[in-house]
Amino acid sequence: MAFEVDVGEGAIVVELNGWDRAMNWCRHVAIDLSQIRSVSVVERAELERLIDHRANGCGTHNGSKRPGRRRVGTMLGRSVAGKQFWAVTAGPKSDRLLVLDLADHEFARAVVAVDDADAVAKATSRDATSWKPVRTTRS
Repeated sequence: MAFEVDVGEGAIVVELNGWDRAMNWCRHVAIDLSQIRSVSVVERAELERLIDHRANGCGTHNGSKRPGRRRVGTMLGRSVAGKQFWAVTAGPKSDRLLVLDLADHEFARAVVAVDDADAVAKATSRDATSWKPVRTTRS
């Protein structure tokens, strides 16, 4: 069970593999950089407490009762109007996650685990002067 995050020129693509692909009925989620309204890096604990459940109803993903779980797929929760896409491996509350607030996309927000969330956030911000592609594999 792994997913790959590819931050390339013009888009961020999350490629799903194995069970992640089967459980979400999709191969990948692509986010064009023009669809990103804002980028931030937030600690996992702060985000997880707002997750209520998976959109498709499979599994128990109440973030406040079950923190630190692996979360891949469409989530519903408080504080964000609409669906959220999560691609996050299991980990401690202190993990720093990349948060992309989106416009004109299927999802209102994307929460992604990458190796260096601060560097990716800086690279994807609207005022970035140089672009360096990044590829991260998580399981």
